[in-house]
Amino acid sequence: MKKISSILPVAISYFFVLLFCYAGISKILDFENFQVQIAQSPLLSTYAGFISYATIISEMMIVALLIIPKTRLIGLYASLGLMSAFTIYIYLILEYSEFVPCSCGGILENMGWRQHLFFNISCAFLAILSVLLSEIKTNKKPIKYISLIFCVIIFSSVSVFLMYLQSEKELRKNNKFTRRYIPHALEDEVKLDISYNSFYFMGQDSMNIYLGNTTAPLNITIVKKNLSSFSKFRIPLDTKSHQFKSIKVTWKTPNYYIYDGSVPIIYKGTIEDKQTLSIQSYRDMYFDELIIISDNYFLFRSQGTQFKNFVIGTFQNQHLNLKYDILGTQKTGYIENDGILLFDNQQSKSVYLYYYKNEFIVLNNVTDQNNRLKLISYYKEQKTEKIKLPDGSTKIKNPLQQTVKNAFVSNNILFVNSNSKAMYDGVMQWNKASIIDLYKINQQYYYGSFLVSNRHGEKVRDILVAGEYLYILIGNEIVKYHFAQPVIDKFHR
Repeated sequence: MKKISSILPVAISYFFVLLFCYAGISKILDFENFQVQIAQSPLLSTYAGFISYATIISEMMIVALLIIPKTRLIGLYASLGLMSAFTIYIYLILEYSEFVPCSCGGILENMGWRQHLFFNISCAFLAILSVLLSEIKTNKKPIKYISLIFCVIIFSSVSVFLMYLQSEKELRKNNKFTRRYIPHALEDEVKLDISYNSFYFMGQDSMNIYLGNTTAPLNITIVKKNLSSFSKFRIPLDTKSHQFKSIKVTWKTPNYYIYDGSVPIIYKGTIEDKQTLSIQSYRDMYFDELIIISDNYFLFRSQGTQFKNFVIGTFQNQHLNLKYDILGTQKTGYIENDGILLFDNQQSKSVYLYYYKNEFIVLNNVTDQNNRLKLISYYKEQKTEKIKLPDGSTKIKNPLQQTVKNAFVSNNILFVNSNSKAMYDGVMQWNKASIIDLYKINQQYYYGSFLVSNRHGEKVRDILVAGEYLYILIGNEIVKYHFAQPVIDKFHR
């Protein structure tokens, strides 16, 4: 038993030597990629430069400490601290991050995040075991080294957690503006369980709301506006007829339209006719967003190859018209100009809302005139920086912070589900609800904001406005709210 207790700490030490050598060397050999991946982390992007060097240096220093017998115990404590930091980092990514980034090289490259969490926990336990077996041989009182073990774990974990909080603060730099909340904006909640969380709003008519499904794109779910019931409809499309990649469906009463911008074709069908589809456009244009103005009039967003940016176009009566200068010039790229294309059916105006800029463009008479308006959020101009990796591929070194989640426009009012935290938005307010900002689209004017509470820990995924009612998709539910009078009053100004 004594022999095992003497050999085990040494064996564990050399396990960590191999682990950190492999991890550190793999990062060094692919350092540019490692830095890019750190920059994409929602927890560490603010500290990408420092963390990328500090991680490698720490791993190499621990290897040196573990190899030398006199400093091996210090190296084991350091290994425990580093594994504890890695463990709490992955836990925060999995449980609290809005997205899970790509891996950061080394062993993690071949493991899933949850697998690596268990691997790190196991390594931390090995480090604790080796420290205990090594310390037992000394004359120290157990309370001293047990307390030191706890201090190392707590210090490492708290350091990562504080770094996470500070990084969140830096990412949410929209703290130089103040929202004006509309009191008691929503009332009369009604909900309907729709079983899945993969739906999106296609459109509406006087009686129903139509839902598309990202995981089952040929299924249309028809929901009664009073949320009393729903039914399903299967689109009669032969998916083998073209190489579809991402089929989407939109609604323009009384028809539904099917498209996949990577395939230059638009189909039209009706709920009543369960067997027939007609082709509205074929080989006319490629696009990634589409608005149906009328049966023979389409508004779309495409990618301009000349300047590598997004362009707005119309297709009317078989005539194609591209507007290259609306969304940006050759100085801007795809990412900076990414956004949502919306249409106000009541006012026949289209709106392009940027994801990464605090502004939107109102296109009066579709594309004849345009007016650029600002959101209230304070945000410095964001620009992406790309880096070329040794294998010839490119990645974004400094990912942009999205300021908008989703939006809807109705009767000259833009409803923005914001991703920007204001100066006086409390922590509970921000974490327990989604914030909807209201803007006029016919002039520079901010109406105010209201909150939509989370349900079952989920935030709002999509929104739709129908007269005096707000519909949201959240979790596995569709929820209907009635706007209170203070909001309704704004509809008539």
